[in-house]
Amino acid sequence: MNKQIISTQLQQFGLDEVEVQIYLNLLEGGIKTPLDLSRETNINRSRIYRYLDRLKSKKLIEEINKGRGLSLKASSPDNLHLLILEKEQQLRFQKECLPDLLKELAATPIKGRSGFEIKHYHGTEGLKQMLWNHLAAKKEILVFGYENRNNIAGKAFAETIRFEQVARRITKIEVENATDQGDYWYTAVPNWGKYYRSRYIPTRVLNIKQYQVIFNNTISILNWADGNKVGVEITNASFAEMYKQIFWKFWDIAKEYIEEGKRLEKEKPTKKK
Repeated sequence: MNKQIISTQLQQFGLDEVEVQIYLNLLEGGIKTPLDLSRETNINRSRIYRYLDRLKSKKLIEEINKGRGLSLKASSPDNLHLLILEKEQQLRFQKECLPDLLKELAATPIKGRSGFEIKHYHGTEGLKQMLWNHLAAKKEILVFGYENRNNIAGKAFAETIRFEQVARRITKIEVENATDQGDYWYTAVPNWGKYYRSRYIPTRVLNIKQYQVIFNNTISILNWADGNKVGVEITNASFAEMYKQIFWKFWDIAKEYIEEGKRLEKEKPTKKK
C-alpha cells in the first residue's frame, strides 16, 4: 500500500494533511524532538506545537523524556480503535439528545421571517440537501415525478431517504409519466408499498420534466437533466396551497385514465382457442 493511500485513509479518521505528515514521520523515523520534526516536515516551529497537541489529544503520539529536551514518538497504530470508540460514543449521545433538541429549536421564535422565501441549491450535494428537506413533511409529500430518486443523488443516498421516510411514516403520493406503477424494482426498503402511492398520467395530458415536490408550505423543484444539477425551494403558504390543489386535480385526472384503461382491457375481444 502506498503512502498516498495511507494518508487518504488516515484523513477518514479525522486527521488533516499536516497531522498525517507528522504522524507518519514519527511512525517511520522513531523518536524525534519538535525541532527535528519542524526541519524534516518544513512546518514552522510555532505551528508544529499546535499539531502535536492535536495528535496527543487523539492519543496517536506520546511524550518521552530523553536527555534534557522534549521528545516524541508515535503511539501504536492500534490506538486508531480509540478514535472510533470515541466517535461511536459521541454519535450515540447525539442520537439520544437529538429529539429533544429539535423540539426546542422548532419552538424558538424566528424574527423577521418572510412570508415568501426562495432558496437555491446547486450540484449533487445541493440536491441531496433538498431530498433530506422533504423529510420535514408532517404527513405526506406530493410529487410530480420525473424518473426516480436514484438518478438524483445515487441509489445509496436515495435508499437512505426512503428508509427514513418509512421510519417517519411519511407517505409519498406521486403523479408520473412512468407506466410501471406498483413495480418497486428501484428499492429494497421494507414496507415501501405501505408509504408510497402513484398514478400514471399520459405525457399528452401533463409532460413532467422536473422532479417537483409539495410538502408543508414549500414547493421543491429539482432538475438534473444534462448534468445541470440545480434546485429551488419556494416557501409560501398560499402558493403551496394552490400547488396542492393543482396536484390533486391531476391526481383525479390520472384516476380517470386508470379506469379507462381497465375498461378498454375488459372490452378487448377474447381469442378463440
